[in-house]
Amino acid sequence: EEEDIAMSCSSEATESDRHVHEHGHDGHVCDGHCEHGHDHGEHEKPDEWEEPSLFAYIDLEQCRLLNAQQESADVVLKHPSRLTDRSTWVESDVDEELIVHVQFASAVCVRKICLLGGEEDSCPREMHVWINREDIDFDNARDVPFTPRMEVPNDHRHLIDYQTKYVHFQNVHSLTLFFPSNYGAETTKIYALGFKATPPSTSDTSSR
Repeated sequence: EEEDIAMSCSSEATESDRHVHEHGHDGHVCDGHCEHGHDHGEHEKPDEWEEPSLFAYIDLEQCRLLNAQQESADVVLKHPSRLTDRSTWVESDVDEELIVHVQFASAVCVRKICLLGGEEDSCPREMHVWINREDIDFDNARDVPFTPRMEVPNDHRHLIDYQTKYVHFQNVHSLTLFFPSNYGAETTKIYALGFKATPPSTSDTSSR
């Protein structure tokens, strides 16, 4: 069933169209229209995890955090049942910038990115996303073109869904998420990140 989720993106697309910090530290294109002059993901507040989760496809041992107080990405990459759990989180270290690299065990199709931000203005203000780029760090994050820029509302009470532009998010082996700023806090805090796939259709499963 999980394999069906990973392999079902081709037909769906036709329907929808190390902690090395060198810059002064010590050793959103998605569906929807933006009111701020650029495209970014539409965000919504889901009541439940409607679409299949890609959590089972995440290779947690290969995921990494840059400029984070925590060492392991599993504090923020959570099972769908824990996406509103605030007992663990990732928080940036020497300033507000934070990079989360997510590695998948096999190619997936990402339909939505889910985020639960921190309180007291520590929620990230925006998120830049690269697909299948494992070389992104703080030296090149501001220079390498990214696929979408997604604006994040200053809302720590709700899990926010960002719908991707599906044509760009097929055959995804990894995602690199860069959070360059927040709403004024000294550090950036994120309680949870999750990823959703489109459910396999009957035609997808019957054709295999």
